[in-house]
Amino acid sequence: MCGSGNFRLLGQRLNRSQGFRPKQASGISVSVKQCRDCDLIFSDPQPIPENLSDHYDLPPEEYWKGLPAWSQDYFAREIETAKRLLDFRPGMTALDIGAGVGLAMQSLSAAGFDTWGLEPAEPFYEHIVRSVDPSRIALTTLEDASYGEASFDFITFGAVLEHLYDPAAALESALRWLKPNGLIQAEVPSSDYLVARLVNLFFRLRGTSYVTHLSPMHPPFHLFEFGLESFRKNGLLAGYSIAEHHYDVCTIPHFPKLLHAPLRWWMDRKKSGMQLTVYLRRLAD
Repeated sequence: MCGSGNFRLLGQRLNRSQGFRPKQASGISVSVKQCRDCDLIFSDPQPIPENLSDHYDLPPEEYWKGLPAWSQDYFAREIETAKRLLDFRPGMTALDIGAGVGLAMQSLSAAGFDTWGLEPAEPFYEHIVRSVDPSRIALTTLEDASYGEASFDFITFGAVLEHLYDPAAALESALRWLKPNGLIQAEVPSSDYLVARLVNLFFRLRGTSYVTHLSPMHPPFHLFEFGLESFRKNGLLAGYSIAEHHYDVCTIPHFPKLLHAPLRWWMDRKKSGMQLTVYLRRLAD
């Protein structure tokens, strides 16, 4: 993301759920590292499947452990923020990269955007076309997608960048498709997540070098965690600025419910929740 080669080793990650006693589990592990300059967390080496279907060729109901029904509240906060930052006019164009089962596309269309999408996984694509005009959604990878330069006012990566093998290249492609002063929205796992740091400390106290970051070889196949600095420094290279950002606590796994309230208060206060959402504005030419 920032072009630096200044990394530190955080520990090891298994190709399966580790539980709280990873030393008693068997499997293949990879090193997990963090960039000292932009806080990006990644595995090294990066395990890459022979085919995308090795990861995502399964019913969306199974991948997400059940599917929510669409409602106008879905993606509402993100759309409200995008409209404010864009000075929205009806008919502005939007592209949903990694459209999943099409819920964000439906919300964007209902909010007045001229909406398009791409989805690389065939099982998800087949679900999308039940509720979205098939001419509006492309079954393709981002790398193989072809859109005209400066075609869109708003592009969203909803829980997508952490799955891609080169997120910086993905942002470069999206910026070419984005109009000057247009917006990219991305929600990603935060590399400063308090629960991850506490679980890592627990592992250290038990005398193991394992860490809880990422899941590069098992669902949900997260390859990266991002810091705000990851986007600040990448923006200097790629030609965008951070227009707005926020953190969300999301779920609090591994801890008894009695501790959820104080942990949530602390993560809200210290901006150390699970999810980072950024709005990136393409700089004018």
